[in-house]
Amino acid sequence: MMSFIRSVLLLVFLALSTTIATPAFAADAPKPEDVNEARSRYKKGLDLYEDGAFDAALIEFQRAYDTAPSYKILYNIGLVHLQLNDYAGALRSFRKYLDDGGKKIDAKRRSEVEREIKKLEGRVASLTIKANVDGAEVLVDDLEVGETPLDGAVSVNAGKRKVTITKSGYAPAARVVVVAGGDEKTVDLELRPGSGPPQPLQTKPATPLEKPKQQEPEKEASPGRKVPWLWWGITGGLAVGATVAGVFTLQAQNDLDKKKDHPASKDDLESASKKTRTLAIVTDVLIGGTVIVGGYATYLTFFKPQSDPRTESARLQVRVGVGRVEFGGRF
Repeated sequence: MMSFIRSVLLLVFLALSTTIATPAFAADAPKPEDVNEARSRYKKGLDLYEDGAFDAALIEFQRAYDTAPSYKILYNIGLVHLQLNDYAGALRSFRKYLDDGGKKIDAKRRSEVEREIKKLEGRVASLTIKANVDGAEVLVDDLEVGETPLDGAVSVNAGKRKVTITKSGYAPAARVVVVAGGDEKTVDLELRPGSGPPQPLQTKPATPLEKPKQQEPEKEASPGRKVPWLWWGITGGLAVGATVAGVFTLQAQNDLDKKKDHPASKDDLESASKKTRTLAIVTDVLIGGTVIVGGYATYLTFFKPQSDPRTESARLQVRVGVGRVEFGGRF
């Protein structure tokens, strides 16, 4: 594609040199110095195109056309627009090329350009721009396209396009539209007397910006794990009770042993034996309670996660009775 366009440009340049050098006799024919400048700029545009500087080449070609208009330059301008992926610019240039060239363009070239135009029409959008004031300057993406009322729709590239109208004595009006290839949209803009910045670009009120959230300060390190003093107190109480019960059990056992070694009645032996068994049971129960409650206190102190929701709902009930200690609840 690149070599084809380069070849076409070189061929057109050879033909164009003659066209510019010998313009048709007319009242508005360019002056000789204008022709020379146009030829120089056209040659400069070719050099820039060869270097891949398409933006600069386009400017030189456009300046050459403005200085000494020739429909053949429009064809070159359209080719450069294609290199820049500016399909709307290429479409405008090719259409004007056919209009200005008329019957001077051979049938084969006209057929090629018409096929290219048909392809480009599917890649661009069409904007019909209206305003409430005549004689206002119309700009699309900050480039002038004419004055209101425009003769027809404006071809624009697909994407987000900014349409602005301005006139002295009025506040500028602007709007942004998003278009895809093949779209046809109408943009109505209203100029209001006065001066100042352009009216809002959006077609609907902008959503108010949310107030940025303040960054929360870094939280201090959480305090150390709470010690369950209640459970440790119960554990200590059970341990003391087990110790006292153990002492009484030993004393009762000594009394029982002495009664067995010395003559004693059967009732005394049974009473001493029953007392010893009861105290032994109480001692065992208290020791077991000490182990259970102490284990639970240890769990709360060292192992239970602080975020565990069961921390607040854990319940343990201890009931001490004659000869027994009962534990209940949930953990």
